[in-house]
Amino acid sequence: MKTSKVSNIPCLPQDVDNKAKKDRAFQLSIAKSAYNYMFSYLEPIPISADVPKGEKFTLDYEMKVLEVFLPLLENFEYVLIGLLEKEIASDLPSSAMESIKAVEAAYEKLKEDMDSHNPFKFIKEIADIKDLLDALSKVPSDLQKAVNGLERLPKDLFKLVQGLKTVMQEFKTEGATAFLKDGIYETLSTENGRNYLKAQSLQDYIDLYKKLPQPLNLHVEEKPWMNSGEQHEICFSDWYFAYMQIAGFNTTNLKAVRVAESMRPKAIELAQLLEKMPLSDSCFQNIINNNSETLHDAANKGLLYAVDYSQFEGVEGSELHDLERYPVAPIALFYWNTKPPQGYPEGGALQAIAIQLGQKHDIETTPIFTPNDCTNAQDSQGTKWQVAKFIVQNACAIQHESVAHLGACHLTVEPIIVATHRTLSENHPLFVLLKPHFRFTIQINDSALHSLIVPGGVVASVLSTGHDGSADLIVKAYKEWRFDEQFPDRLFPERGLGADDLPSFPFREDTLDIWNAIQGFVADYLKLYYSGVNDEERSLKIQNDTELQNWVNELVNSKYAAMKGMSGLKETGNPEQPNKIDDFDYLVKITSLIIYTASAQHAGVNFAQYPLMSYLPSVSGTLYKKPPSRSDELSKDDYLQWLPPLDVALYQLSFGYLLSGVQFDTLGYYSSNKRHPYFKDPRIETILANFQLKLKQIEVDIHARNTERPMAYSLQLPSIIPNSISI
Repeated sequence: MKTSKVSNIPCLPQDVDNKAKKDRAFQLSIAKSAYNYMFSYLEPIPISADVPKGEKFTLDYEMKVLEVFLPLLENFEYVLIGLLEKEIASDLPSSAMESIKAVEAAYEKLKEDMDSHNPFKFIKEIADIKDLLDALSKVPSDLQKAVNGLERLPKDLFKLVQGLKTVMQEFKTEGATAFLKDGIYETLSTENGRNYLKAQSLQDYIDLYKKLPQPLNLHVEEKPWMNSGEQHEICFSDWYFAYMQIAGFNTTNLKAVRVAESMRPKAIELAQLLEKMPLSDSCFQNIINNNSETLHDAANKGLLYAVDYSQFEGVEGSELHDLERYPVAPIALFYWNTKPPQGYPEGGALQAIAIQLGQKHDIETTPIFTPNDCTNAQDSQGTKWQVAKFIVQNACAIQHESVAHLGACHLTVEPIIVATHRTLSENHPLFVLLKPHFRFTIQINDSALHSLIVPGGVVASVLSTGHDGSADLIVKAYKEWRFDEQFPDRLFPERGLGADDLPSFPFREDTLDIWNAIQGFVADYLKLYYSGVNDEERSLKIQNDTELQNWVNELVNSKYAAMKGMSGLKETGNPEQPNKIDDFDYLVKITSLIIYTASAQHAGVNFAQYPLMSYLPSVSGTLYKKPPSRSDELSKDDYLQWLPPLDVALYQLSFGYLLSGVQFDTLGYYSSNKRHPYFKDPRIETILANFQLKLKQIEVDIHARNTERPMAYSLQLPSIIPNSISI
């Protein structure tokens, strides 16, 4: 029965009368005036042309960001002053120090009120924030007064004054992301023969965590099978390097290496790999301590894996503060060893075999480095091998920030949000389901475009590729990206990383459970509205849903959302609406992938940034020296030459702390008040409860798996996965 009543219960457009249809059409016409596409920023990638009113940050969101930002600000202050104190503390007049102390006092007052149970807490916090900003704004003028007429104080202080002025002005108008702009680092220059920012030891990087907790990769639990050796931290060990490919900050690059007769669609063919990186069988056997296993045998049995960063070939580096940075296109080979050597987990592990720091082998300029130098790369102290691992992780970090994180998550979901608002009315059941998974994404992307992904912003400062090189990588990956290839139950087997291929892959194991739970929830939800006793009846409802048909056509239209690779759609022969969807299962998969991308997939890369990417000697987005050659003679101390200055290190760890620390909500929980549920249809209650129960069981299962893993992998715990890309 059709109704014209405005109802909170979602319904399909064919199930309402003409008046309700007109109301829905009018609402969509309004939406189309607010939600539009822009292609000019990262052509041909579509993004939202503006931030519609309903997409902006709320006050409760901004308070969550502030809770994370304040410790970051405190740490930054302590590190900045600490670096200056090494040279100028004795020259700084007391009046300037008093203004700095006033900032500390205001900050402590704010922390005290935030931790209190005062019923007027919120009002006091707002007042405290104002006091903090006022105190910060006075520091530049006090410093200016202090340095006037004092010739023996370095010129760096004048830059400090100007830098603080600029940053505080931008902070007041643009929010927390303005703090992460590059300008303030001009305050610590190398004038007068000094260089505050050049690290003298690895300890200098550890000292950057003055008021922040040290990250996970500095506190890996030591186990009996690990080599204590002379290594400074566990994160420099070979097993850790290999483990990061399957349980690290970016697991999207590993692929199986196969011979032709056992190929997977997205795997790497052994012959093509060896053409670029001619590792011999004898060297391979020497490393794995097995004279009977050839590379061909290992590939045929599904035991060889590699990361190949060929997309970096020809990408130019960038300068920062007159220092050149160098992108590299490395190749790293791994072997699943059922009897790994000492220093690896017992019972089977991914073993690091060889690294070539370039796409074309040359015995002098791009030799093959191995852990035991069996290729005679003149690496008796192992420093070149350590540098090679660092360079692979550098490429992984660049690909992470530009492609796996920004491109495959943020920029993939944004045009879907625009299309959904333009084609599905607010009372459409699919719109109701997807809306919480779109929360704040357009706003966070817009903030990034204006303060992070700009020349001189975060991306340009913490990645060797700079702004232009990173944009080129994103566009190149976008052109190769296909929607259906992203289904997790398809993606892993096609890369040769299915459960039957690679025995242990923590990200795969955990994320597939979440993927299956999301699919089950979406199927149960959509069955309520696309009802029927059989597939034919459901298909008919789908075909008659005019809003849904408009949605899929806008998703794949190159003038709109421009999604490529939705092969489950069918051609209609109608130029006005060339595609249609009629398959319920495919609708479930489309919807599930959107939710999965916005939640679990994004969480896997975003929330790794501080725990696994903020200690720069282990992982850095920048590389400050070209790869070592065969004839280079390196000592252990020479490792520091490839590492970024301390300003860039502080920049990257601050950026990671902010982005890893904000979680607005939790996957599967759509309302903070159980008495006011998000879903108004009472039939959803049981379905949602089942989904939440499955997520809790997955949480328990992951914790159980982590007890058996060499290092706990927590990035797919449902409790730390938000519903949307909200940071």
